[in-house]
Amino acid sequence: MIINKRIRLGMCLLIALIISLFITGFENEDTYGDTKFKDNVVFYAQHQDDETLWASAAIIEAINEVGADNVYIVQVSYGTGIKIFKNEKTFENMSQEEKYEYREREFLEAVENLGIKRKNVILLPRINKSNSTSFDLMEQVALKFENELNSVTHVAHTYKLDWHLQHLKNGSVIQSLYNAGKVKDVKYFVKPEYKKDIPESERIFYKVVNEKDKEKIRKACESYKLIDKNKKREGIGYKSDHRSFENLMKNYDSILHTANI
Repeated sequence: MIINKRIRLGMCLLIALIISLFITGFENEDTYGDTKFKDNVVFYAQHQDDETLWASAAIIEAINEVGADNVYIVQVSYGTGIKIFKNEKTFENMSQEEKYEYREREFLEAVENLGIKRKNVILLPRINKSNSTSFDLMEQVALKFENELNSVTHVAHTYKLDWHLQHLKNGSVIQSLYNAGKVKDVKYFVKPEYKKDIPESERIFYKVVNEKDKEKIRKACESYKLIDKNKKREGIGYKSDHRSFENLMKNYDSILHTANI
């Protein structure tokens, strides 16, 4: 009798776990940090495609948790310094603005495929008055979100575990605000190769497991792969880092860390 009760209890717990997994579409493996987001979530992508390659599973989880109306993305850099613009004849004699528009078209389609609403997309190059990335403007936008919305999680690039200096600067802007007490809740996304460098107590891991959410990531990746002369699309993101896109479509995950690594 007792054994039967234990079996029934075990079955109920298993069913509850499966239902929970079905609803969220996620499993949190190797996770020790706080995985939950606040009521509003703001992602800061330094370059077009960073949000898909390193944060797509986290973006989808945020939308699942708090709703699409409360998830925002800030695109920080022009993203026109990559080799493709120098090596391909298509871009000869183009202005920086024209090159940026190629990258913007990919970005806007990708974040829409991930589920972010267009009204929640902030394009800093469109309001930047200089010809270079403005991290001061990024800081101003972060403070505006913090002051105008209640309960905000800011999700930026890592400030410590990356070889790309702009990625590190992106994260350090948010970390500096956090250290000064000007923003209250932060998380940072990293490239998969740095997973083992994150202490277990600070690691956050999101993995998409249902087909509906996997399809969102696949479509976002396709947005960076499309080549169509009529639409002024040249697959810039995929050409720049096709291996990372291929790895993402095998694993469907995002690795984050908390503020104290």
